[in-house]
Amino acid sequence: MSQGQLTNITAKAVAWGDAGLPMSWKNTALAFVLGLIALSGYATASRGEDSHDPSRFTYARLYCGPDGDTHFQDVTAELRKMNFAPPAPPIHIGSDFPASRAFFGGFDASWGAHDLENHLNHPTPALQFGVVLQGIFSITTTDGETRRLPPGSVFRLEDTSPCKGHITVVGDQTGFLMFVR
Repeated sequence: MSQGQLTNITAKAVAWGDAGLPMSWKNTALAFVLGLIALSGYATASRGEDSHDPSRFTYARLYCGPDGDTHFQDVTAELRKMNFAPPAPPIHIGSDFPASRAFFGGFDASWGAHDLENHLNHPTPALQFGVVLQGIFSITTTDGETRRLPPGSVFRLEDTSPCKGHITVVGDQTGFLMFVR
């Protein structure tokens, strides 16, 4: 079997559910995101610490406090081993969030630097996860904490309006995020 035939069969297998029926685009997008995170090899805790325990995954949560200020919190998801894609070996799965959209965002180098210089915060337009695919993103909360997020970092944005928001700055190279809502 040629590499092209194998790729075509793999693509069809990903697009079809266990019962031989097409998966909804929502489930396909969510499976893609989970696969991207699991296979990236770069998945890190929100402070850049590598996790060596596949049953726990830590990400940064950006949320709004009662005073309207934004804050970071480290959230550790407990994952349990299950048969996710038989006949492949079991993997650890957890934190089943509903998702209806997944899309990519491309950012110019130094995007947001003007906002940081002028203290221009913005709230997130919707509750969403972000996954850093390329570049370095720095997010500063209204309480003054800044987190540097390299490729593989996962974060959850919950600081919707009327929250004061946050400031995002892209490093000196183009950056790409995947958003999941």
